[in-house]
Amino acid sequence: MPLTSTKPTGTKPRKRLTREESRAQTRATLVAVGRRHFLRYGLGGAVAEKIAEDAGFSRGALYSNFDGKEELFVAVIHEEQARHLNFFRSLLKDEPSGKKRAKKFRDAIADLMTDHDWIVLRAEFEVAALRSERIRQSFVEVHRQQLRDGGELVRDLLRSPEVTSKLMPDDFITVIINLAHGLAVTQRILGAELSQKSTRSLVQSLFDHLLWST
Repeated sequence: MPLTSTKPTGTKPRKRLTREESRAQTRATLVAVGRRHFLRYGLGGAVAEKIAEDAGFSRGALYSNFDGKEELFVAVIHEEQARHLNFFRSLLKDEPSGKKRAKKFRDAIADLMTDHDWIVLRAEFEVAALRSERIRQSFVEVHRQQLRDGGELVRDLLRSPEVTSKLMPDDFITVIINLAHGLAVTQRILGAELSQKSTRSLVQSLFDHLLWST
C-alpha cells in the first residue's frame, strides 16, 4: 500500500491580504488601467465601466474606490507626480558634484517634458481644469505640490557654490514646467516641423538660461 508523503512541498501558502491591502491593490490596478484609457480616449472619452471591466473588476468596485472617472484621473496624475519625484530624488541623491547634479536634473526634466505620455496626460489635465471647477481645484493642489517638491530639489542644488539661479526656486519650477510643457505640446502638434530632439534641446537651453553651473 503506497504511503502518503508527509514532506513539505516547498511552496508556502499565499498570504491572505488584509482588507486594506486588497483595497490598495484594487486601486493600484484601476489607476494603471485608467491611465491607459485616459491616454487613448482622453478624460471625456474614457468610460468608467469599461475601465473597471478591463481591470477585471465590477462597476461597483470602481465606485467604491473613486467617486467616478474624474477622481480616478486625478489619482493617475498624483501617481505620475509621485513617480517623477522619486526618480528625481534617486537621480540626484548620490552625486556629490553640484555641477553634475544640475546637468542630470536638466536632462531629466528635458526627458520628462518631451515624454509622450506625460505631454498627453498633462494637456488633458489642463483642458479638464478649464471646464470643471472640481478638476481645477485638483490642478491647483497638484501645482502647489509641484512647487513644494520641485522647489526643494532646486534649493538643494543651490546649496552648492557651483550652482546659481536667476530665479527663486519656486519661480524656477513654475517657469520651467509650464514653458517647457507648452513647447512640448506644440512639438507634438507640429510633428516634423519641430522635432522632439530640437524641443529637448530648447528645454535644456531654457534651463541653462535660468539656472547654471560654474
